Amino acid sequence: MRVVEVRAERGRAMVAGVPLGEAGDAGVGDPGAGGRTWGLPPDLVDALREWARVAASVPALPAAALPVAASPDPAPETISRRGRRLAARLSVELDAPVDYHDPVTGHRVALRAVTRTPYLPPVPPLPVRASENGNGATPHLPPEAQELDAATAAAEPTPWGVGLLLVALVAGVVLLANLALAAPLVTGLGVIGLAVDAAVVAGLVPALWLNRHVPTWRWAVYGTFVGTGLALVFLAVAAF
Repeated sequence: MRVVEVRAERGRAMVAGVPLGEAGDAGVGDPGAGGRTWGLPPDLVDALREWARVAASVPALPAAALPVAASPDPAPETISRRGRRLAARLSVELDAPVDYHDPVTGHRVALRAVTRTPYLPPVPPLPVRASENGNGATPHLPPEAQELDAATAAAEPTPWGVGLLLVALVAGVVLLANLALAAPLVTGLGVIGLAVDAAVVAGLVPALWLNRHVPTWRWAVYGTFVGTGLALVFLAVAAF
């Protein structure tokens, strides 16, 4: 999968090496004339362009400077944090991995696990460049050490324990409810009763599918799918 690079260069937001155009421009227009919008929402295009203009007015920190969060001037930290948030949202909108080049520190933040969700991902932190000898010198870090892993850069840890427990509870409730309601139909009508139950379940699938990425609710969705599937298997055995 192609990695999209986002950076601020001479007051212009660059996406995949192409200047970001006006929000009203065509998404596949001439990159040299007004840039491209990549089909992004107008508010995101305007925010990226504004961020790049502001970033051009703030000088970059030298390599041996303090971390951006410790700078006495709040502007660099604000610009850096704003850029990381916009890069995370850009990755969500494009559904593609993004390399964010911070205009203040020169760090590269790799976003590799941002997926399309109903909520904005958290702001990825910058790599820590701590001094090892205590004299202010910044040690050289290889690129792989500066890349953030997926869990740190773009996603919160997945609560597998609690999530799977919720899946099991919801699956049990749905299984018992489906059997209690559909068993008389299958007993009296056989295959026709099974078809009626399957039609009712199919009508619920679109609504459940829309919530498959919503935090917390996704576990209930998975449990509903599991419980419904098991119920259909038991009902099919009873029908035949």
